Amino acid sequence: MVKLANNERIDYMYSDDLKIIQDKTAFSFSLDTLLLASLAKEAIRDRSKVADLCAGNCAASIYMAYFNRAKYDAVEIQPEAASQARRSVELNQMENRITVFQKNVKDAAAFLRKDSYDVVVVNPPYFKVPEGHDVNPDPKKAIARHEILINLEEIIAVASGLLKMKGKLFMVHRPERLNEIAYFCMKHDLSIKVVQPFVSHRGDDSNLIIIEAVKHTASDGLVLKDAIEVHDRAGNYLPSIQRIIRETPEDRAQRQKSKDYFFYVLLCSDGSFYGGFTDNLQKRLAAHNSGKGAKYTKARRPVKMIYHEKFTDKNLALKREYWFKHHPRQWKEKFLHEHGVDF
Repeated sequence: MVKLANNERIDYMYSDDLKIIQDKTAFSFSLDTLLLASLAKEAIRDRSKVADLCAGNCAASIYMAYFNRAKYDAVEIQPEAASQARRSVELNQMENRITVFQKNVKDAAAFLRKDSYDVVVVNPPYFKVPEGHDVNPDPKKAIARHEILINLEEIIAVASGLLKMKGKLFMVHRPERLNEIAYFCMKHDLSIKVVQPFVSHRGDDSNLIIIEAVKHTASDGLVLKDAIEVHDRAGNYLPSIQRIIRETPEDRAQRQKSKDYFFYVLLCSDGSFYGGFTDNLQKRLAAHNSGKGAKYTKARRPVKMIYHEKFTDKNLALKREYWFKHHPRQWKEKFLHEHGVDF
């Protein structure tokens, strides 16, 4: 079972199925994160490899992973946030698709493969630290908001190094730093292709931008999008933003119509574990105990189903089965104990 610290809570993102561990005093994800993830997910395919830099509690990766079957590597330097990220990934049964590294983004080339990522997403610290400038007295908040441990050019250089040819960088930032972003992108073989501004109300100056840059391509062809308005005059999120934050009733109804698939674990008579996949748990268990389920379980009857997870996508359940089977016994025991299974 996932344990929470005294200052932590579990919140929900988009679908009520998506859970995220939040720190009441720091690291709560913001609208910036969801806007970034919502735009970036459109470029992610099921076979994509994605890096999430300055990942915080992994809200962006978890959100994006909900919409595809891609593989994600998330990097966060602060131990508290990285811990929340790992436990949030576990809560959402995405450990086989999202790997969290508690490392410095500047060192990414030492533990992530260069020139291999299709998409890199970054929600970086927004603010410089001029000499004599006072930052937040809470070091966790200061590191998240200010360029204390890494600066803008270092982030862009790392992102470029990770991306494969024609790979895409998505970054959310403040519009006042767009000149720097463009300069550092060109310096490190990235060309900005899209700038998407956001405004609180129509007629206001933009207070947020998301850029899409492509590695090793011509520098012309930039598209400056019409600004997306976030709030109505009463301060409520407009429908286009609400659809990013919360699943619509129509989408939820469609998802609930989907057929359910299951990854399951059996305890065999010899004490071994068997991981499998099915669309009918009771029928599959009966098949195993009749000797028709699998060659492995036929000689180890009777078997008992001790754990299962539900998915609305067949491929996700199959990937979960494959992931479980390719771990040693000691890891499987740890996994089951952590998920409250007493065997």
